[in-house]
Amino acid sequence: MSQEITVDFSEQIAKTQTKIDRLQKLIHHVRNQNIVLDDFKNNHIPDDTKFELNLGGVLKCSVKINVGTLIPLLEQNIEDNTALINELAKELGIDIN
Repeated sequence: MSQEITVDFSEQIAKTQTKIDRLQKLIHHVRNQNIVLDDFKNNHIPDDTKFELNLGGVLKCSVKINVGTLIPLLEQNIEDNTALINELAKELGIDIN
């Protein structure tokens, strides 16, 4: 006597897709942040030059910050996001060299 077995993978597929989407966004952000960081460093912008950043999320605001403060923040953010990229890739079974 045979029985039919039904397996629903939709929840696992949704979780995996969420991780893939997050991974793609993080990669995009790190690329853009590296471009900005390279521009700041290669164009020899004085440390006291101020830039206005528009921050999104739940609370939208803008902040004026000088380059001397912004560069280390960008570097740390790139490092943190790169660690998250590696972690997500590992969870997804993607080998990153």
